[in-house]
Amino acid sequence: MPASWPFHLPSRPGGATEVICFGHALVDRLARTTAETVVAAGIEPSAMTIVDSSRAAVIEGSYDGWEEVAGGSAANTAAGIASLGGSSAFVGAVGADAAGRRYAADLEAAGVRCVIDEVAGDGPTGVCHVFVTPDGERSMATCLGAAGRLGERAVGRAGIGASLAIYLEGYLFDAPEATEAVGRALALAREEETLVSLTLSDAFVVDRHRDRLHDLLASGAVDLLFGNEEEVLSLTGAASIEQVAGTMPYKDLACIVTRGAAGSTAITPGGTAHAAAAPVERVLDSTGAGDLFAAGVLYGLSRGRGPRSCLLLGSVAAAEVISHIGARPWRRLAELATGA
Repeated sequence: MPASWPFHLPSRPGGATEVICFGHALVDRLARTTAETVVAAGIEPSAMTIVDSSRAAVIEGSYDGWEEVAGGSAANTAAGIASLGGSSAFVGAVGADAAGRRYAADLEAAGVRCVIDEVAGDGPTGVCHVFVTPDGERSMATCLGAAGRLGERAVGRAGIGASLAIYLEGYLFDAPEATEAVGRALALAREEETLVSLTLSDAFVVDRHRDRLHDLLASGAVDLLFGNEEEVLSLTGAASIEQVAGTMPYKDLACIVTRGAAGSTAITPGGTAHAAAAPVERVLDSTGAGDLFAAGVLYGLSRGRGPRSCLLLGSVAAAEVISHIGARPWRRLAELATGA
């Protein structure tokens, strides 16, 4: 049976923000390096490691020539939606410093509406040092700083009741205050009948918060779940994505699974859809691949597209971002997505 979405987007007035993305506001500092350097830094290869400010300073001093851009998973997704021609917002927290001010200005220049809390006295703006190895894999060391202080005040100012969907970054569960903000966002979305989407973010997020994620998904609070194959199999305990499709434990949930070069799969109560990965001449940096894939899916969803069409848009967006260093598109995605 062809896959179809088990939900409907709300009817909103023209000019409303289509997708509001909630996440850690992190300045991304990127460096091309070797696998040996990653190991020497004590960073988990191909994953995200939380570090404190002193360790972040050591990492900062270990390399010259960091490339800097306003980042964080959900912010990358918001920038991707804007590049596709959609309207997006990002909600996060920064420190009362120059990096925080640059962060908001950078995102706004990319077409993203920013709802940023400046948190004085609670650490500097968060930073994520991203090591990109020759195989295109990225290993990240994240010092949350003020990013983990995303609070309910920013959630209230975001305008959830005027949006089509919200998008929640799984990394938020690593910060207690941000977890409370997630709860507030979920409550407002339920009141306003706004679609809720969540990304698992990292297999280690699943490991750290498995019970909380199970409870959240079982409650029906999430309509659309994003994850890569490793994350989804870890969460469900299934042996294969095909098994997940046959035994999805969460009622009325649509699940988007990215599978690298094998493409992507949408699992819905009505069936499954598959799409091949968009061709890439050479993978230079996988940073942001899942973030931009989600941007394509959410943009397609906001335009009334079905699951497979949304997967194709996600594949185009992900292919662009992995063809160069950095987690933001270098080309306007609206131009690349014309035929998708």
